[in-house]
Amino acid sequence: MPQRDLLDAEGKCIKVLDVDGFYLPDFKFPSQETDIRSMKDHYLARDDDILLCNYPKSGTHWVWEIIQMLSTQKAELIEHTKMKGMIESMSKKSFDSLPSPRILNTHLEFSMLPTDCLRRKCKLVYTLRNPKDVAVSYYHHHHGLLMYNYDGSLDGFLERFLEGNIDYMSWFDNVRNWHKAIQEHKDYPIHVIHYEDMQQNGIEEIRKLAKFLEKPYNEKLLKDIQDKCQFESMQKGKVGGWKKVFTVAQNEKFDKLFQEKIADLNLDIKFTI
Repeated sequence: MPQRDLLDAEGKCIKVLDVDGFYLPDFKFPSQETDIRSMKDHYLARDDDILLCNYPKSGTHWVWEIIQMLSTQKAELIEHTKMKGMIESMSKKSFDSLPSPRILNTHLEFSMLPTDCLRRKCKLVYTLRNPKDVAVSYYHHHHGLLMYNYDGSLDGFLERFLEGNIDYMSWFDNVRNWHKAIQEHKDYPIHVIHYEDMQQNGIEEIRKLAKFLEKPYNEKLLKDIQDKCQFESMQKGKVGGWKKVFTVAQNEKFDKLFQEKIADLNLDIKFTI
């Protein structure tokens, strides 16, 4: 797969892998030793697999922990295991050896998921977060990971975010493509969670998720899970944090593109709560 240098207006670079026009992080994941495209046809699913899908920085870790707590019936955090189930970071050997029940997570779009997952109709959870908070969190993500070697400004990053000139491409295209997939596959078990709803009414959203996953629960377990997930590292992403850093011009540019790209879908996206 060819590598590409994505430059912004300031000349700052983010290196990506170009998979037929879809940009992935250039992190030398085990699955990339051959070709990440082979995952679609050769990664075999299991009936009890759960897929957690979203655009980056949309609550993956948070919801992953909730799913594993519902699966184990214990409100206990498990350290450093989410990445083990990230589909695009796994070799086929790692994918096959991960013990059941597997909670798989990915930032790939629906059309790129392993065909066998779709054939078996593995339960799929899609999380959605407002793009302004996503952009700010993604900016800090690129600055915080040494593998990116990125030192661009927030203004330069927001420009590339709006243009989709970044790994995992455009948030707007991702949301539109997932909306289209959900509409076209109404027989596929997909549960949509809004990040902001989880922040605002956690117990009720956990209850809905448990029912969708067909996991047993009681009120004590729901309360314990919510309490356990309210620790600091999961609460860095407060809703509306973008207001502390966006300029008026940046906010207006976001609003304009939101109206052009996504407003017609009538999604209930909350920028503040």
